[in-house]
Amino acid sequence: MTTPNARRGFDWEAAGREIGQRLAEYHAVVVVGSDPVATGRVAVGLAREQALQRRVALGDLFAESPPIQELVTTDDPHGLVDSFLYGISLSRIAQPVPDAGQLFVMPSGTEPPDYEEILPSPRWQRLAAGFREVGALLVLAAPATAPQIVKLVSATDGVVLVGDTVPAEIPVSRVITSVREPRRRESPSPIVGVPHVPQRTWSRTRVAATAGVGLTVVAATVAAWLAYRPLADSGKSPLRKVPDCAALAAAGHPCAPTSGAGVAIRPDSAGRDSSADTAAGPAVTLVPPTVVNPADSSNSVPFAVQLMAANTEAGAILKLQKDGKDLPAATFAPAIIQGARWFKVVSGAFGTRAGADSLLNTLRRRNMLLGDESVVKLPYAFLIDSGVPAAAVPRMVAEFANRGQPVYALRQVNGGAWLLVGAYDSPEQAALYLESLKSIRASGFQPVLVYRKGRAF
Repeated sequence: MTTPNARRGFDWEAAGREIGQRLAEYHAVVVVGSDPVATGRVAVGLAREQALQRRVALGDLFAESPPIQELVTTDDPHGLVDSFLYGISLSRIAQPVPDAGQLFVMPSGTEPPDYEEILPSPRWQRLAAGFREVGALLVLAAPATAPQIVKLVSATDGVVLVGDTVPAEIPVSRVITSVREPRRRESPSPIVGVPHVPQRTWSRTRVAATAGVGLTVVAATVAAWLAYRPLADSGKSPLRKVPDCAALAAAGHPCAPTSGAGVAIRPDSAGRDSSADTAAGPAVTLVPPTVVNPADSSNSVPFAVQLMAANTEAGAILKLQKDGKDLPAATFAPAIIQGARWFKVVSGAFGTRAGADSLLNTLRRRNMLLGDESVVKLPYAFLIDSGVPAAAVPRMVAEFANRGQPVYALRQVNGGAWLLVGAYDSPEQAALYLESLKSIRASGFQPVLVYRKGRAF
């Protein structure tokens, strides 16, 4: 019998495959939902996608989720329950899935899971660490109502939520993404937080009649957007917010001064690519902003990958629109190079150079590099908002992106997120972006310069 959440018309496995495309940096993931069919299909989809690139073990904690059980091709009844209760090795219960790359399936076992006993086991942490060491991925499908589910999630890299049932005890900081069936009259876009664009069906006659006009309008629109969006300064966004300076001060991040003594520097003196050419032009008075969290310098995440340097802001915006969804903490920042203003597009926020090197290697494997990329150290950024709930991050980042503002989020230890813009090697370089912050201030935010900290969404 078809369960309510798995009724016809929605491809849960395709939704899982889409999520799987973005799990390259994860090594242990729990897929949680109330429906064993829908949840199993999402887990199978993301596991199949990742199995094209690396070894993946898919475990069933549902007491036989049908889509996962369908992958089992042997008569051996042993599974995860037997491994945890009776010590049977994972290598014995993991069965290769034919024609599925490097995918292995681990069934539930000879008896239903005792969640109170199995899920809090410290063995999950050791398993997750083992998968991380060898670059493999562990995917576990589990019911949302299972006791101690939060203990299992805490032992892994995070959780994918399926359907409308969300375990209240799971902190939002552990949620990787969510999948739910679209409501009626919605297009089947399964990822929560992705803006929905209604699709209109036209007849062939109307399409043929308007094709030439449409192409002309599109070309004109793109040209106008390129000319206008990077300079847009509208204050009509629904993101309008009055800054709470008292709250920022209580959290150790007081509102930075918006004025101060000017420091006369040349335009080409900001940033490590600056030129010493004294003929670059007259001195320009810039005010390097004050760093409001100097105590965080020791646990900052300064390392990133520089992807390109565009000679126009529009070029940097287009790069982020093209590849930003596949890049962690993607942003851009102005820099003066040989007397001219450029816009450096960067991705990532890591505490060590090794983390940025890993991202660089990942992008190389995905054929996303142009050839001039490098690891750079950019410890500073403008903080727009702090304590943003994780669930609100995609919507807010998308709203800023629609206005041409390179805002990104870093997850904090308290489960919330910082919204940041830009990444800079010095306060002097950050001063080059002060003029562009006007539209953000017009929305009610008060950006302050901070040491970057946290981890990318």
